[in-house]
Amino acid sequence: MAQTPLPTDRPLAPRLASLLLAAGCCSIAAWWAVQLSAPRPAIAPAAQASASPPNPAVAAPLFGTGQAGAPLPSAARMSTIRVQGVVVHAQRSVALLVVEDRPVRAYAVGDTVLPGLTLSAVSLDEATFDRGGERFSLRAPRRSGTDLLSQPRAPAARP
Repeated sequence: MAQTPLPTDRPLAPRLASLLLAAGCCSIAAWWAVQLSAPRPAIAPAAQASASPPNPAVAAPLFGTGQAGAPLPSAARMSTIRVQGVVVHAQRSVALLVVEDRPVRAYAVGDTVLPGLTLSAVSLDEATFDRGGERFSLRAPRRSGTDLLSQPRAPAARP
């Protein structure tokens, strides 16, 4: 059987380009193999064991409780509550509140919002809270009027 000779009349540039592309693909694959097989660096050194156990009473004021474990009725705690909206109904009014950056939740009148803090009333523009006999209110955001939705649309100007 006679072998067919390889064509030598093809230009050298396409063969060289495909050889370089194949070498580049192999080098990229080798680089990723080395990166993925390398040992992971330590995130942080191991903590040293302390001689005494942690004292929760020291950290209690950071979490809003006093030494006796009772909630601190402070204005700082109130800064963690935002009124997003109110729904006023004759039998069951609700305030939509964001408490300590959690998602919005509906609280009915009489519900405990935070330990020691109760939603006592809801009106058209505010929510009233009771904290150990002390009452205070937070305003709801201003609502846009519904008359905007019922106005007829003005005809568009023609060019």
